[in-house]
Amino acid sequence: MNIDITEEKLELTEHFLNGKNIWFKKDHNIKYDTFFKTGGIVKILITPNTTNELSIIIKYLHQNSIKYKVIGFTSNIILFDEIQYSVIISTCNLKKISIGEDSIEVDCGYSLQDFVRIAIINGVEGYEGLEGIPGSIGGGVFMNAGAYGYQIATNIISIQYIDEFGDLNTINKEECKFGYRTSFFKNSDRIICNVKFKFNKSQTNQDIVKRVERYHIARHSYQEFAYPNLGSMFSVNTDFYRELIKNESKLFIFYYYILKIVTKNPVIKFINRKSPNSSALNWLILKKIQKTKYSPSRKGMNVLINNGQLSTKESFDYIFEIKRRLGENFHIENESILGPIYKIQPEFNATFQEISNYLSTSSKEKAK
Repeated sequence: MNIDITEEKLELTEHFLNGKNIWFKKDHNIKYDTFFKTGGIVKILITPNTTNELSIIIKYLHQNSIKYKVIGFTSNIILFDEIQYSVIISTCNLKKISIGEDSIEVDCGYSLQDFVRIAIINGVEGYEGLEGIPGSIGGGVFMNAGAYGYQIATNIISIQYIDEFGDLNTINKEECKFGYRTSFFKNSDRIICNVKFKFNKSQTNQDIVKRVERYHIARHSYQEFAYPNLGSMFSVNTDFYRELIKNESKLFIFYYYILKIVTKNPVIKFINRKSPNSSALNWLILKKIQKTKYSPSRKGMNVLINNGQLSTKESFDYIFEIKRRLGENFHIENESILGPIYKIQPEFNATFQEISNYLSTSSKEKAK
């Protein structure tokens, strides 16, 4: 297994950061800082306080050919207990916010959910669909997050980002190539720093509140709240379960629809309104999946949860099986962070290679 950094470069990076008074942690266990509550030791975890510091860091790392990974809220990424990472940069401290007469500028590390609250108290429409999305402004723009007919890209005016050389650039919305769950920033080394949005106040504050409340309640029906999770594994606009069983026999599909009618009718939904779940549908389909020990979320089989009982291999066996059943038209949304590597547990090598191969194949499918 190739290691992405030498001890000498680690020492030089520490010396550089100390000389620039840029905050970092050494040998930090990142596991319980993450949404999914997984992750190993990070040799150098850098947490810049300003965009300028971030620019300085990227320039140094680029000039010295040091690999790194930039993370935000980690609400859509999987870090591995079995990997010791070398250099990771967190944007968690970049939270500056400035409200103008008809616009608002927000740093990448600011919470999406807090941003929705700011819109509410200012009587600003257009951000209600971001309610309940766990993540940061940077992550939301990166993947063009949204729901219920809303997309974060709709009200963007311009974006400041740092390129792979550490230089700061500004582009307008049209240059960002926004699409469904994608943007100019995806699959690149560009780091979103600051976003300028339209922020026009209206006179319908109560209507905004009602929509946010409605969306919040709706999310409760399918979002996992108990276990650490990363939301939907696969972006599927249609019936996820129907896609999952599309190649099964007509009889099995018939059983599925009967069970769905019995367990998802308005009366049962009302009875289970305080604890909505898809346990019955999960049971039916798991009978067909013999290769995995993974127990999915009661909320739905498209939610990857960390129940603290299964190995990384067992969890990914489940992901691979779901991917096989869905086919090449659907791709995993959660990002697996396989580097930069300082050290890796030898017994994880085979699983590491399997995940790497999967990601490589998935990338080729997307490019078709």
